Amino acid sequence: MISPSSIRLHATIPNILRIVVPLAVMGICGTVLWQRMVTMDGAAIATAIKQVTWMQWFLAGVATWCSFQAIGQYDAMGHRLLRTGINDQQAKHAGIRAIALAQTLGFGALTGSLVRWRCLPELSLWQATRVSFVVTVGFTACWALLAVFALFWLGQVEQSTTTLLIGCGILCVALPLGHKLLASNLRPADAATMILLCTIDMVFAASALFVLLPQGTSIPFDVLLAAYVVALGIGLISNSPGGAGAFELTLLALVPITAPEPLIAAIIAFRIIYYLLPAALALAAIARPVSVAPKGAFPHAAWGLAQQSGQIRQIGQTPALVNDVPGITASVGPQHPNLDPRILRRHAWSRLKLTTCYNADPRTAFKARQAGWHVQRVAMEAMIRPATWTTAGGTRQTLRRKLKQAARAGVCITQASAQQPIRELSSIAHHWAISHGGEMGFSMGRFCPDYLAHQLVFLIQNDAQTIGFVSFHATSTQWTLDLIRHHNAIPDGAIHAAIVTAITAAKDAGVQQISLANTPDPRYTPDYWASKCAGLIQFKRSFAPIWVGRYHAAPTKLEFWVSAILIGIAIHRPVTNFSWRFAGKLNSIMQNYQVRKSA
Repeated sequence: MISPSSIRLHATIPNILRIVVPLAVMGICGTVLWQRMVTMDGAAIATAIKQVTWMQWFLAGVATWCSFQAIGQYDAMGHRLLRTGINDQQAKHAGIRAIALAQTLGFGALTGSLVRWRCLPELSLWQATRVSFVVTVGFTACWALLAVFALFWLGQVEQSTTTLLIGCGILCVALPLGHKLLASNLRPADAATMILLCTIDMVFAASALFVLLPQGTSIPFDVLLAAYVVALGIGLISNSPGGAGAFELTLLALVPITAPEPLIAAIIAFRIIYYLLPAALALAAIARPVSVAPKGAFPHAAWGLAQQSGQIRQIGQTPALVNDVPGITASVGPQHPNLDPRILRRHAWSRLKLTTCYNADPRTAFKARQAGWHVQRVAMEAMIRPATWTTAGGTRQTLRRKLKQAARAGVCITQASAQQPIRELSSIAHHWAISHGGEMGFSMGRFCPDYLAHQLVFLIQNDAQTIGFVSFHATSTQWTLDLIRHHNAIPDGAIHAAIVTAITAAKDAGVQQISLANTPDPRYTPDYWASKCAGLIQFKRSFAPIWVGRYHAAPTKLEFWVSAILIGIAIHRPVTNFSWRFAGKLNSIMQNYQVRKSA
């Protein structure tokens, strides 16, 4: 008979090994490395470190920042695949902090899970662990692929074959587990994106090491990059803190250099800028009290953006919808009546960021002006009161004409049910994004099945086929128009019919107001954007809405214009659009080719 004590012993053995093995590996590698270093010229190493210039430190810091931006995207992908409901910005910040600490402290899976759990208290420990697993396995598989090419580049053909076999073994184990965890959410495009992110991460990390090399060190960048890829993986596999020992020994073995002192000096400086500094910043970040999003319904329908790119934070004693771009924390849209712009500014300063109120309602703008901020009206929001709204009247003549055109074309509008096949809507959104050069970012919604699950969706159908849809953020008293996605060949007036159907449904549900979202204020819109927005303004005017001003506010004029430029870039040129613009150009080339071929 097996005793309970023996069961407990067998259960604790793996946990003990997880701690003992990395420490043993670090001890062995550290001993070997020390034996090599005692034969080196310590004075030469110290001198080389002291000779690192401020420009080298700065360039290494920039490369480190770029590398960690790619690292943060691993978590953003992991959360999307696991459908945790965490928006990309939160996921990215949590991932950066988790990896910064895990790569320095070691015990990657355990450390990473705990840090992610700390940064995202709305997740359970099990969910944080699943994210860590997906990120770790995804990165390891991509590393194995890159390591094969790196070893071939270094002329290590036998080792590259071994690495390929190890990578295949990892995939054989990881794919069944990943398939079960991700519930078949992984697409080929996701795998390609992960490989691209891993490559960007590696290139910038190796660049940080390369710029720290002492002047006159003749190590080609391509050789150092290939050696770095292999050394990083060996260090991670050792699971020791920072890959200490294993990382250095691998680099020394793979980099052809007559005197090892310059490389050791660069590695020590690299440890400071790429390991110690990010770990210290991450530790300071997780030491701060975590703002947990308040439970319950959102006070404003537009706060549904928190399901994707926004965050709900406690600003003092008041919840607020905020969003971040590099260097700036912005409150977005209508806010709680008690929000104090001065407390918002202190909150941003505590994160070493500037602050702004973007798309602010008149009440928030008035408070900002009272606080001495620079305030300017930049947009108009189209509001409708369903209880009294009607299609009658001379101001809605264009709308009635559009509705007749849609009816003659056989357009039918229905509200989507929870069982509506999401694949059909995904295809529509995918083709819309290709034809429009991608979706906008920052405060603009982007198509995502989980995001859409929190919205009201109205389907546009023709000949029993779904050809488009519109979606609304919704509370019991307010609806806000968010996504409009459709095929290019949609009948004229179909979008108008979808909006009218939504207004009628809102009236039946007792909703007090519907927002058709914003249009730029013509007084402050450059001619280029005014011409691009003319159709949007004409579309919303056809409903004869009530126009309400929306404002941009910042503590100073400098912060006003800096935040306006950065937010404008984040809206109109998000990073995710590069792939859509490429896909759009490729699609256009293929269409032209088919036309020429048929001719």
